[in-house]
Amino acid sequence: MLLLLFSDYFLAYRSLTKPLQIMKLLLVGLFTLACIHSLVANPPEKRDLSRKLKEADATIAPALDRPIRVLTANIYNYTAPYAVRMRLLRTEIEKLDPDLIAFQEAGCMPGKEHQVKQLLAGLGYHLDHECDGKEIKAVFPFGVAVASRWPIARKGLWRLSVTGTALAVEVRAPSPAGRFLFVSTVGTGRWQLDRALQREKDAVELDKFIRGNANPNGFPTVIGGDFDAVPSSASIRFLSGLQSLAGRSTHYQDAWTAAGKKGPGYTWSTENRYVRGLTEQIFHTDDHHRRIDYVFLGSPHHYRKFARIVNCRVVLAQSDGKDWPSDHYGVFAEISARPR
Repeated sequence: MLLLLFSDYFLAYRSLTKPLQIMKLLLVGLFTLACIHSLVANPPEKRDLSRKLKEADATIAPALDRPIRVLTANIYNYTAPYAVRMRLLRTEIEKLDPDLIAFQEAGCMPGKEHQVKQLLAGLGYHLDHECDGKEIKAVFPFGVAVASRWPIARKGLWRLSVTGTALAVEVRAPSPAGRFLFVSTVGTGRWQLDRALQREKDAVELDKFIRGNANPNGFPTVIGGDFDAVPSSASIRFLSGLQSLAGRSTHYQDAWTAAGKKGPGYTWSTENRYVRGLTEQIFHTDDHHRRIDYVFLGSPHHYRKFARIVNCRVVLAQSDGKDWPSDHYGVFAEISARPR
């Protein structure tokens, strides 16, 4: 194209005998300069990236016309009766139809698809598991994973200071929410009742990780996780903005409290026979009930875009005879991206 333009420019220059040729020379010269500027300012690789982003955006619905549905669920890895529990889990997930799911204790093993990919096969979710891209040499039962109805743009995996893990992905949701961080977190060695210090350290690390990666001009970060801590504990009070830890303060909205729920909201209870077996063995009690699983929403003090928790409930809390989907119950929250 440029060779043709230069050729035309040369021919016009050689025939500068009339005003018409002079005008043609000027026009061809201006057009040539414009083409050169376009190639420099918008190289092929930049155009390809722009095209790919536009194609990805085309897969996102034009606008949200309902609240964002969020589920967090500790799925008890490969614990028996595995096939029965996976059937119950999938049935309940299909009923809830969440947009975002934070999984904890999501297993993976050598030579097989990870647990979440098997669980959600055919449901159309975009998935990310901490085992993705790694060589798996042994069964790993305590992974974190996420599932999103919308495309995932980037990923970050953070090992918290004790034994916790946080998997964060950037979800590309429809407007008015747009891009935001969605995080699944779990602590594999902080569940014991005497490990408050470890839970506090992990909570501080989690906040640092999120605040260092989230966009304050965007939609608030959404967190789903098994925190192994009750609402009155220092780690949850810290995340809820009720006290400082390690010289640091923050604020996230606990979906259960923000939705105005008055009940205890237990997510780990000896009403579930899987829990009863564990507490009898470990804690020497058959009467144990705690709320330790949460959905948190980033603070309105930290993010510019509007978000409001409009509903929250405990789910995955019904047995099928003697079998339950997991030892944990799930938390299901609805978050509006529009003012009322």
